[in-house]
Amino acid sequence: MRSGNSDPTGALLLGMGGGVLLFYRGFRRFREYKVVADTPRIPIRSMPMGLVHIRGQAQSEQLVQSPLTNTPCCFYQVVVEHWKTEEHSGSWQHYFTDRDGIKFYLQDETGRVLVDSYSAEYDLPERAVRVVDGARPGTAVVSANAPAPAPDLEILQYVEKGSGRQYMQKAEHWLEARGPQQDPRKEQARQHFLQLMQAGLEFQKEGKLPVDLIQKAIESRGPLPDANQEFARQALLSHIRETGTLPVEMKNLGASASPASGRYRLHEYLILPGQEYFITGTCAENAAATDGTDRNVIEQGRNEKTFLVSAKPVEVETKDLRWSAVKMVLGGAALTLGCLAGLLLRFHMF
Repeated sequence: MRSGNSDPTGALLLGMGGGVLLFYRGFRRFREYKVVADTPRIPIRSMPMGLVHIRGQAQSEQLVQSPLTNTPCCFYQVVVEHWKTEEHSGSWQHYFTDRDGIKFYLQDETGRVLVDSYSAEYDLPERAVRVVDGARPGTAVVSANAPAPAPDLEILQYVEKGSGRQYMQKAEHWLEARGPQQDPRKEQARQHFLQLMQAGLEFQKEGKLPVDLIQKAIESRGPLPDANQEFARQALLSHIRETGTLPVEMKNLGASASPASGRYRLHEYLILPGQEYFITGTCAENAAATDGTDRNVIEQGRNEKTFLVSAKPVEVETKDLRWSAVKMVLGGAALTLGCLAGLLLRFHMF
């Protein structure tokens, strides 16, 4: 029989560590509040290099579809939580965060500037909430502002593929941010790995295998010493060269992923074209610019990490940041001291 007097030491230590972390993050949030509050808003045409605060409408010639509501948008962020059951209770725990989209423009009455918002912190209205259960597909709880929410099965497949996609997205963004390299060999290697990351993301998203990359890989492996294997390799190459596609048996490798098991809650946030946003970030030279246009880009700075995209007016945003910082600092301090007191009592130290 389980004893009801379990040792609380581990939980108290974890709580104290969490309190210290929350306290530290509170001070970081307070610094972010000071940066946003002390940086004056300026017209886009007058932007200097470095930290800027601008306001304008999001604009983009190309749009992506959001996973939950199929809404055309410039950029989306989906926060996925997994329901974890512990003994007789349970709670929602963060599973992964998926971000995707394109670089978009922020435009005001004086001009426009390119924004690479992948590394930003977002304060956007929640577009939709979905709760899906792999054990009972078709019973999703839907709270959405869009008329075409995705089916449960599609959402569960998205969850199954999405947990690994975030790492490829980070690698792709890191390779893009490095820009063209002066050394041709380094640039060739960068382009090669960038193609691999993009192909992997396309495969995960749409189930499309990269035929050209597969052809290059097969060509680089030959000729094979085994006659039967070499015959199969040549037959596969001939099929790809003649049809530009893979054989049917290989196409099946790109079939949709099996649905995830478990219960998940998904929150969707969107950057929509034509909507107004406030951005605090770093104006830097656009390393990817090749034709003389879009010479500058708003991104996360190397030294100044503050990068915020908000749909709220700056007065509301700064107030929320300040209040959030106060709650985190006081909450972290209270949690740390409370757990420390519990440890001292546990070991009869006062």
